[in-house]
Amino acid sequence: MAVGDSIEGMKYDISPDESVAQAVVMSVSEFENTAFSDLPPIYETIDPDALNTIFTDEEATIHLSFSYSNSHIVVCNGESLTVEDT
Repeated sequence: MAVGDSIEGMKYDISPDESVAQAVVMSVSEFENTAFSDLPPIYETIDPDALNTIFTDEEATIHLSFSYSNSHIVVCNGESLTVEDT
């Protein structure tokens, strides 16, 4: 569910029933206009279990950035993320 699309990037709200790793793959797929099955496996870039675990503390303020496929990702508190061109 893209919330704020622009030429530079896209904001994506992570739903409560969606893992952070799933949200990254789905948002990058949408942003790059590529089927998620055609993207590189996320585990080649970042450990998906660690990515999901780091955002389990709802009290913490965490911003994590990394590159995946042809995009730069910034995850904010496990609630939303932005996708931009690398």
